[in-house]
Amino acid sequence: MGDRLERMDTTPSNTPYLSPDTLQGLTEPRRSRFKLTHEKRRSLWGLAFAIPAMVFFALFAVYPILRTFYLSFFEYSVVDPPVYTGLDNYQSIIGDKRFNTSLLNTFKYVAFTYIPVLILALLLALALNTKIKGRGIFRTIYFVPVVMSWVVVSVIWKLIFHRNGLFNSTFLHPFGVGPKNWLTDLSLAPDAIVIMSVWKELGFFMVIFLAGLQNVRGDLIEAAKVDGASPLQVFRSITLPLLQPTILFTTVIAMITGLQVFIPQFVMTKGGPVDATLVLTLNIYQTAFVFLDGGKAAAMSVVLFCIIAAITLMQFWLYRSSAYD
Repeated sequence: MGDRLERMDTTPSNTPYLSPDTLQGLTEPRRSRFKLTHEKRRSLWGLAFAIPAMVFFALFAVYPILRTFYLSFFEYSVVDPPVYTGLDNYQSIIGDKRFNTSLLNTFKYVAFTYIPVLILALLLALALNTKIKGRGIFRTIYFVPVVMSWVVVSVIWKLIFHRNGLFNSTFLHPFGVGPKNWLTDLSLAPDAIVIMSVWKELGFFMVIFLAGLQNVRGDLIEAAKVDGASPLQVFRSITLPLLQPTILFTTVIAMITGLQVFIPQFVMTKGGPVDATLVLTLNIYQTAFVFLDGGKAAAMSVVLFCIIAAITLMQFWLYRSSAYD
C-alpha cells in the first residue's frame, strides 16, 4: 500500500508548471492599455471646451448656409411649403433690373467707401506712429465711432443730413449755399451714406495698420535714413513691403464688410430714393420678408456668398504670388 502511494506521488502531473514571476503577474491587477498621458488629457479637455463652440457654429453658420443653398432651388414663401423649381430662381435674377441695380450699388459703395478708408487709415496710422504730443488722445478720438452701434450712428447721421440738420447749417450755409435734401436726393443720398461710413470705419482700420507698423523694425528705418533715404523712399522700400500681410487682411475685411452692408441703407433711406441706395443685402431682405419670395432671396444670397468667396480667394492668390516673386 505504501509503495503504491509512493509511486502515485512520483508520477508526473499534467498540471503545467507556473514560475513565481507568472504567479505574481496573475495576482497583480491588470494595467490598462489605454493609459492617458498628460498631453492626451489636455487634448481631451481642449476638445471638450471646443465642442460647444463647434456645435454653435454648425447650427448658426453651417446649417443656414446649406439651407440657403437648398432653398435657392425652390419656390418658397413663409406661408406656403417649398416647391422644387430647379434653376428658375437663378434665371429670374439674371434679368432682374432691381437685382442688377442693387449689385452695382453694392460695388459702388465698396469702392467709394473703403478705398478712401484704407488710404486715410494708413496715413493716420503713419502719423500717429510717430512721437507726437497727444497721440494717445487722437487714437482714442478716432476709435470712438468704431465702438458705437451701426444703428445708433445711422440714426445720428440721419438727423445730421436732414434738411435743417447740422451738415447744411455748418458746411453749406456759411458759404451761401442753400440747404440740400441729402437723403431724398437721387444723387446725394449715396454720397451721404459714404460720408457716414468713412467716418464710422476709419478708426478700426487705423488701429489695424498701427498694429502692423509695430512689426516694422526701427533699426532698418534708421539705417535707411543714415544712408540718405527720404521719408517717401523709406515708406516705399521698407514700410510698405513689410505691411503687405496687414494690407491683405484689411483689404479682405473691407471687401467682406462692404459687400455685406445693410444697416445704413435700411435705417437712413430704406434703399431709396428710387433704389439709389439699394444694396444687395437690403434687396435680399425685402425680397424675402416684404415680397415673400424666399426662393429668389436664397438665390441672391448664394450669389453674394460666391462673390465674397471668389474675391477673397483671388486676393489671397494675388498675395501669395507677389510674395513668391
